[in-house]
Amino acid sequence: MSKRILQILTTTALVSAVSLTAFAGNRMLVKADDNGDGLIQLSEFTTLSDQKFANMDSNNNGLVTPEERQAFRSLMRETRAREKFYTADKNDDGSLSETEFMAARAEREDRMKEKRDVNGDGQFNKEDRQSRRKMYKKKRKKMHQQKGNRQNVDANGDGAVDLAEHQAATKARFERMDKNDDGVLGADEQKSQRGRHGKHSMRR
Repeated sequence: MSKRILQILTTTALVSAVSLTAFAGNRMLVKADDNGDGLIQLSEFTTLSDQKFANMDSNNNGLVTPEERQAFRSLMRETRAREKFYTADKNDDGSLSETEFMAARAEREDRMKEKRDVNGDGQFNKEDRQSRRKMYKKKRKKMHQQKGNRQNVDANGDGAVDLAEHQAATKARFERMDKNDDGVLGADEQKSQRGRHGKHSMRR
């Protein structure tokens, strides 16, 4: 039973996991905030992004190929699947009981209900559906815009991304996020990145 439950949870995690995001307005941005002031400087943003580049560059040749990006994304999906499993494994015995599995499913259902209830009135109704449609429409528009931006990352068109190209794309992304042009990402600018499905600067 536990093996079957693990398979189901893993599959669910892989299907539901968002595409890899360099900075998603959550714990990734928390990692970037080295001095703990709640603001993200360009230098902090770039440092974390450079670390990601190094992790993707598996052969350390200074270039990230599509194959290396795909391998890195697969590794991250597997990591998130394991995290979901260990979170559900409340007694840390390395397996999931039916009780633990059902509890994890109930938690996911509660999160989905909360997400669907856009106006926060405790119900999922026509108003929520209309609001969600508008949200998805805006997200799709942003995704198309971001796709165009990603296609410009490989400036020399050689099929791989070097560190200079990556850093240029990172700076451009920071500037897009910095809505008030004050040189830092404040709480509102970080929050605006939460829940979005925009891909990171290396994705093409």
